[in-house]
Amino acid sequence: MTFIINNRMWHIEFVNASSEKLHRSDDSLTVGVTDGNDNCVYLSDLLSGSFLKKVLCHELCHCFMMSYNISIPIEQEEFLADWISIYGEDLIYLLDDLMSAMSREVRYG
Repeated sequence: MTFIINNRMWHIEFVNASSEKLHRSDDSLTVGVTDGNDNCVYLSDLLSGSFLKKVLCHELCHCFMMSYNISIPIEQEEFLADWISIYGEDLIYLLDDLMSAMSREVRYG
């Protein structure tokens, strides 16, 4: 699966849960890794459902950071990616609801 962020093509690849692609720089094993060198998000093939959605959202945050050349300390980037993976959907739904309400108020005053 491929997608584009800021004219940068990315790929998603499901890999075996013990794949080297899922090793972080400190060699610990995880369930999702974004590799900016090959523009690929590697996800464990054991992920599914709401946990897959949370992990993918987290990794997409890294894709956006890399695609827009946003560089912050890794601890902050991880915090931001975690926050968005937990609360981002609620934020977007609330934004959509508020914009719809404002649009109706503007149209119907």
